Amino acid sequence: CSSDLEPETMQINFLSIMCLIIIFSLTFTHPALSDDDVNVRKPVASPAFADHTQAMNEGAVATGKTLPILDINHGGEISVFQDDIIKRPWSSKCLQEKGKVQVIQYVAASHKAVKQNSPFTQSLLKKQFSPEQLDTTIIVHMADTVSFAEGIVTRKLADEKETYDHVSFVLDHHGIGIERWGMKRKSFAVIILDAEGRILFAKDGPLSEYEIESTLALIEKQMS
Repeated sequence: CSSDLEPETMQINFLSIMCLIIIFSLTFTHPALSDDDVNVRKPVASPAFADHTQAMNEGAVATGKTLPILDINHGGEISVFQDDIIKRPWSSKCLQEKGKVQVIQYVAASHKAVKQNSPFTQSLLKKQFSPEQLDTTIIVHMADTVSFAEGIVTRKLADEKETYDHVSFVLDHHGIGIERWGMKRKSFAVIILDAEGRILFAKDGPLSEYEIESTLALIEKQMS
C-alpha cells in the first residue's frame, strides 16, 4: 500500500538493538497469557454483534461504510531489504482495492495496549488463514511514545515483517489515525473489512471471548 514517494532507509545500530532488549518490549506474536495478564470478559450475546453491525465510532468508523482515508507519511509501511529497514508512505486507499477479507489492527506502541487483544491475535494465528483469502494490516501509532523509541519500534516491526512477510506493518509516527478514525489513544482496535473494503465489524478495546469467536466465524463466512 505504499505510495510512489521516495523510500526512507534507516540503519539500526547496535545501541538501538540494546535499547530494544533493555528498555522496550513490544510483542505481536504474544506468548500465552494468564487470567492475571488479561481480563477476559464473559461471553455476552450482544444483539448488535449478532448481526455483525457493531460500530466503533458512528462519525468515522461505522459498519457498512468504508474507512475514512488515512495517509501516513511520517512513518509508513515497513519493509526489509538485506540489512536496511525501509519506510514508505502508506495510504488506506489500498484497502479498498485488495479484493479479499481484511483484518486491520490499530494499536498504541505500548506493551499494555498490545496485550488488550492478544487473545484475538493468538486465535487468528491459530486459524492459519491463507494470505490469498485474508489480508492483515497492523498499524502501530506512537502518539504517546517518546521520540527516541521510534527506532526501537521500527526494528521490532521489521523483525515481525521478516517472520510474517504477508502481513503489512505500518508505523503511524504522529498518531493521525487516532483523530481520523476516532480511536482511543492507548488502545488496540480491531476492524474487519469485506472484499469490497466495507466495514463488517469494528471495536476499539479488548474483545470478549464471545466477540473473538464471532469475529473469526464472520471471517470464515466471508471467505466461503
